[in-house]
Amino acid sequence: MPSGMVAEKAEGATSRYDHDRTWVTVNGGGPVLPNRLFFYGSYYRPGVKRTNASNLYGDLPGYESTRNEGFGKLTASPTNSTLFNFSYRYSHRLDKGDTFGQTTAPTAGSGSEIWQKILTADGSWVINPKSFVSFKYTYFSNPNTGRPDNEASVEATTTVGTRLDINSLDSIGRLTVPTPVAGATAFNTFIQPLIDRYGYAVNGVRTGGGVVGYGSEFNDQDFFRNSGQIAYNLTLGTTISHELHVGYQLYEDSEELIRSSNGWGVITVPGGRLPAVGVNGQNAYYLATFLQQGVGNIPAIESKYRSQSVEFNDTIRWNRWTFNLGVLASNDKLFGQGLKEDSSTVSGFVAAPGNPYKMYEVPFSKMIQPRVGATWAYNGRDTVYASYARYTPAASSLPRAASWARNLGGASIDAFFDQNGVLYGSRQGASSSGKLFVDDMTPRTIDEFMVGTARQFTPNWSGRVYGRYREGSHFWEDTNNNARVAFNPPADIPRELYIPDLSAKLAQIGSGSSYVIAELDGAYTKYYEATVETEWRGKKAFVRGSYTFSRYWGNFDQDNSSTGAANDANIFIGSSNIADGAGRQLWNFKDGTLRGDRPHMVKLYGFYALPWQASVGAYAIAQSGQPWEVHSYEPYIALTTSTSDTNRFAEKAGSRRTDPHYQLDLNYTQGIRLATRLNVQLVADLYNVFDKQTPYNFNPAAHSSTFMKPQSFFAPRRFQLAARVQF
Repeated sequence: MPSGMVAEKAEGATSRYDHDRTWVTVNGGGPVLPNRLFFYGSYYRPGVKRTNASNLYGDLPGYESTRNEGFGKLTASPTNSTLFNFSYRYSHRLDKGDTFGQTTAPTAGSGSEIWQKILTADGSWVINPKSFVSFKYTYFSNPNTGRPDNEASVEATTTVGTRLDINSLDSIGRLTVPTPVAGATAFNTFIQPLIDRYGYAVNGVRTGGGVVGYGSEFNDQDFFRNSGQIAYNLTLGTTISHELHVGYQLYEDSEELIRSSNGWGVITVPGGRLPAVGVNGQNAYYLATFLQQGVGNIPAIESKYRSQSVEFNDTIRWNRWTFNLGVLASNDKLFGQGLKEDSSTVSGFVAAPGNPYKMYEVPFSKMIQPRVGATWAYNGRDTVYASYARYTPAASSLPRAASWARNLGGASIDAFFDQNGVLYGSRQGASSSGKLFVDDMTPRTIDEFMVGTARQFTPNWSGRVYGRYREGSHFWEDTNNNARVAFNPPADIPRELYIPDLSAKLAQIGSGSSYVIAELDGAYTKYYEATVETEWRGKKAFVRGSYTFSRYWGNFDQDNSSTGAANDANIFIGSSNIADGAGRQLWNFKDGTLRGDRPHMVKLYGFYALPWQASVGAYAIAQSGQPWEVHSYEPYIALTTSTSDTNRFAEKAGSRRTDPHYQLDLNYTQGIRLATRLNVQLVADLYNVFDKQTPYNFNPAAHSSTFMKPQSFFAPRRFQLAARVQF
């Protein structure tokens, strides 16, 4: 059972808490039938608690996360030529009091409950010394439930004349407290009473920009995967040998989604500054955005992604040369819900609520992915190598995001209120309803080139130098069908609709979105790196180090499509904020340094074995800071009614960069022999020795009260002590 102590958080952090981590690990294994059947089992229970939590709104409820995970595995070898593995993993995690930001009121927290089940079966049969067959099957289940800590007692509606309780905005939904805008006198006068009532205090003065009220939605989102693959390997030849490999894989990813809003959902205050286009031209003073799925009795949205691949590879060995020649060909099919295929119609579909349909298919001919590589062992030991590979990754959220079922189940509704809080109109969020795909698109493609060399300088010392270049293209996103007409594109972008007859197709179906799934013009990413690695091994010591110089740039930054999101924030692929309306197009300052760029990265690791059954170790890292830029809707105010800064760049991507970070971690491990088969290990770890709590993830939203303030810090110095019993 490890325990730990943590240093004080960095000054300047607007969220504070005591952080405690504990975990228990138990595992064991052995033979059931000697040489034929073996078992292994483990249990893992990590826990996290945050107490004494506070932010700019004051004290927060405690956060607690507990996970229980069990794993079991059987390995069987019924004959000398066969081997089978069967395993099952079950995990359950419960989180309470989560999702508090620096300016989030204590009532607005949410929690979640997550299950995970993974069943695998794999095996191999050695037919003869030159050939074997292998297979693998995997079943994955990941149900997720998210819910607000507090539930509103009101229900959203689109009935004109309904009154919004403007005196209790913090108990009927999730309110974003407005902030003043320079020169907008009438707007500032209207919102000041709201700031005085719901804002947080800074030096005794109430400030806007915070979030009060309750968690905005209930979310039941379940993921599943069934995957099977089989392969055959054959070795031929002597002077020139061929290791032939052929394989086939089929998998299906599926999702079931039910979402509903808590009360009025998300409430914002335009304050009459922006007109509600399409609703009588009347200026909105209050805006409530909620999910349609919670308004009526609407079933879950079910979507699927089915992919099959055929692989062939030949590893050729001749003298000191090794060549790899291979190709992977894939076929992907995306399935939504709510339509039925009908070739006699202009769209190819007719409305059919609840019916599954194939929304799009990428044929084998568009997903041919070659792999070519060569390695030369010029002196029989040291090598020079080069390779090229193309990938067309299947990861996508589009089966759910573009499904016609979103017209009912996934659509958001904007409800508009006058200055007295009276509902005068509503409309469906266009980007949340079913979408058609542009015909004959090329799938997202990654091309990668690599060259390098590895050398053994002495029996103890080796090194490696390599370079890599990777380029991404043909990115898909949901975007306005008229984006290339309405949002002032540059001269090299064609002034035309993505789907010229979209209006006719939607009219024939009877519903649908003005957004489409398109291959964005000129979307690209580029990355290169040069890396030097070396390691030295002695009888009692080991040292490994590396340095990487790299650059990552382009105009399509998935990691930077959501304000406040840290890198790798699980952003939806294909249905993010990118290309959603004015200010979010690729020509809106998007071409520049991408969020994942770290030009310099140094890593050092080593340990030394001490004479008294102990060892000491160290791990050091130094890296460049994180790129960022200002986001603001102001440059695009003539093109949009939205007051969201999210993904609306006001300057070139990556114009700014946070401070670099360095960190040193130390380890001491002491072994204590208690009996022939019983050993105790005491492990002491000291993380971030110099307590470098470097800030990053700066808030880029110009209209936020925490604009240009860091939202994240590297973890403070932490001491951890653990005991392990081995027998």
